[in-house]
Amino acid sequence: MYYAVSHLTIYKYSAPVTDSVMELRVQPRTDDIQRCVRFNLDVRPKATSSMHRDYLGNIIHNFDVPSAHERLALKAESVVEIGIVPEVPDSMDESAWEALDAATASDRDLYDMLLPGQFTKSTALLEQFAKEIDWRRRGDPLSLVRELTAAIYNAFDYESHVTRVDSPIDVALAARGGVCQDFTHIMLTLTRQLGIPSRYVSGYLFHRDDRSDEDASHAWVECWLPGLGWIGLDPTNNLIVGDRHIRVTVAQDYATAAPSKGVFKGGAETELEVRVMVAKLDTVPVEESTLAPDMILPQFGYATESQQQQQQ
Repeated sequence: MYYAVSHLTIYKYSAPVTDSVMELRVQPRTDDIQRCVRFNLDVRPKATSSMHRDYLGNIIHNFDVPSAHERLALKAESVVEIGIVPEVPDSMDESAWEALDAATASDRDLYDMLLPGQFTKSTALLEQFAKEIDWRRRGDPLSLVRELTAAIYNAFDYESHVTRVDSPIDVALAARGGVCQDFTHIMLTLTRQLGIPSRYVSGYLFHRDDRSDEDASHAWVECWLPGLGWIGLDPTNNLIVGDRHIRVTVAQDYATAAPSKGVFKGGAETELEVRVMVAKLDTVPVEESTLAPDMILPQFGYATESQQQQQQ
């Protein structure tokens, strides 16, 4: 199964800025069941990007725009192949708790995914929610994380204007509403409390009748369980992750998984626009073809000399 992903990001500054330095996590991963067949990144004003992989295998692109500019546009286009996703059973043996503890005690990479991140620290409101859903070790770990996925889906409304990109989990917990990033952070904090290694996944979703925003990137949870490895759970849509989820980044939380972030010199205010399109493909398009002709990359250039002087 093939998907075309187009991701357009536009930064608008209230005054010319200089020395923008950007870090992007927008290239889909290639792993056991997913393959990034094609990827292209365009930047305006034009800039040359470099690429490296971090220790988790995420692909990170970096670039800078040193001259003055009032707009910055990024367009990432990908073709991704998703293979057959292994079926996740309904439950596992209760002895899996012992195997889980043994694995996290001996594997540093798993242990790291038990540690709290910037957005995944326990709070009084989280503990209150945990009591409401009787969150403790019981039964088997797989049944329990399935139950938690459904509990978050049922307890929280999907509302796009309740939280911001940097909101702590208490904002969503107090409002009982938020977006995929918030629900993922809440679930991560709870699963790690019980010794279940869990990580934040940033990516895309090919939508059907899902409640998450179709015109945006998506986030969900992966939990490591003995005999199964990493399994994906989507608390926003109450789903076991399957062949409609496209993985880009795995991380401790959003702080190290943001699709784009950066810095610049100047005192300008920033306005951000994002568009995402995910389409199912019958065949792989030719290399030169545009995946989303309606998603046009603005041809932003550098600020003129007169504009630069006005800011001095």
